[in-house]
Amino acid sequence: MLVVKNIFLGFALLFSFGLSAQNKGTVIAEVSNGIHVFKDNQTSLVKAFEWTFKDGTKVSEMKIEQLGATWFLIATCSYQGRKRIAAVDVDLVGIEFVLNEDAMFKMCSAVACENCRFFLENNKIVACKCEETGTISNHCHYKSAPATGFYANFQRSIRMNND
Repeated sequence: MLVVKNIFLGFALLFSFGLSAQNKGTVIAEVSNGIHVFKDNQTSLVKAFEWTFKDGTKVSEMKIEQLGATWFLIATCSYQGRKRIAAVDVDLVGIEFVLNEDAMFKMCSAVACENCRFFLENNKIVACKCEETGTISNHCHYKSAPATGFYANFQRSIRMNND
């Protein structure tokens, strides 16, 4: 019986190490008394958004928001006087918001619309919608891509801040 117990304990220990090795996420915020509080990496998140755009886009506001059944890190930005919004999906694990390397980066740029917002279908962001016209059209440009570049920019900014 002792041998079985030791084998089971060893297996459980190896399994837990395997799970922690697969987790490539970074905690970016937590829920505290019902409020989403960013960790000390908020500046690095802003830089990651700006570096990912690569065109001079500036972040004016950043928040964590639930759209449908999914949580997103959302940045309100501006570029050449036009509004942009970007969203990266994050996971809520307990009370912590975790940014994963395999997240998706969604962007919505206003072209001939004053205020574009994300359009949801089946709890997923699938397009942009112009609030003035209420339609999905070429007034707002939508782009979705893996957030690997955003995640790499975020990690790079953290390393630069630590040096």
